[in-house]
Amino acid sequence: MAGIFWCKNSWRVSINAHSIKNTEIGFELHHPLFDATILRQGAQLIHFQPKGGEPLFWSAELSTFEKGKAFRGGIPLCWPWFGKAGNPAHGFARILEWDLIRHEGSKEGMQLVFELHDSEMTRSLWPYAFTTRLEMNLGCDVELSLHVNAEKESTAALHSYFTCKNINDVKVTGLGGIYTDSLQKGKSCESQNEPLHVNQAIDRIYTQPETKTILQEKERTISIFHENHSDVVVWNPWMEGSANISDMKKDDYTKMLCIESARISKPFTCKDRLHVKIQSKTTSILT
Repeated sequence: MAGIFWCKNSWRVSINAHSIKNTEIGFELHHPLFDATILRQGAQLIHFQPKGGEPLFWSAELSTFEKGKAFRGGIPLCWPWFGKAGNPAHGFARILEWDLIRHEGSKEGMQLVFELHDSEMTRSLWPYAFTTRLEMNLGCDVELSLHVNAEKESTAALHSYFTCKNINDVKVTGLGGIYTDSLQKGKSCESQNEPLHVNQAIDRIYTQPETKTILQEKERTISIFHENHSDVVVWNPWMEGSANISDMKKDDYTKMLCIESARISKPFTCKDRLHVKIQSKTTSILT
């Protein structure tokens, strides 16, 4: 099946009304406060842009929309396992179509609720009954709540890809000093160096994070508020890693950083939730 290529300018026309438009692959949202795009597959928010502002999330321009194939960018949902704990990697939630069961709009924003239920296909990969619900609130901020009701414990991450103008200018605080390093075969590490400056490949699970992580650029501050999390994941493949990723351009690693609210070291109980709220503030620099 031929893929549908990602086009970052496909939604730039906005209207002064609340609207949700069905497309071949998902939904386009237009609101006086923002424009957004959501895929049915994975209930994945791949674009959010405040009116008059910059896009909040990075998405790979080379990534294609294909049924059953993960799309790189936005906020993929990793569930019912994180990483390579099963097959496919990061679980099946991000490669299946979710049902949009409710959506509402007001002057404050738009709320959408998606659900995914177990099926013959999911039980062939993970033999347990479940109902998962994703509540998405979009307005001045972005809020996602993942609710899980399953027969078995599970792990999860809201795998947020944030845009940045230049990774060399980014610093991150609020991670805590204890992490496992996936690039060192899960080695337990400790660092007192904050803020974090990313200047090489990084794939860490911070296991004692604060409830607020801050991504700071020269002209923008992104505040990430975690609720009911146990971990925060930080990932960037850097030059050598992105060269082995087919849907990343040579310099894409300089334009993105993943900071993920997660439940990995403390798995979900059978009935549990994970919540994140993301705020962005731009500051003008006088020259």
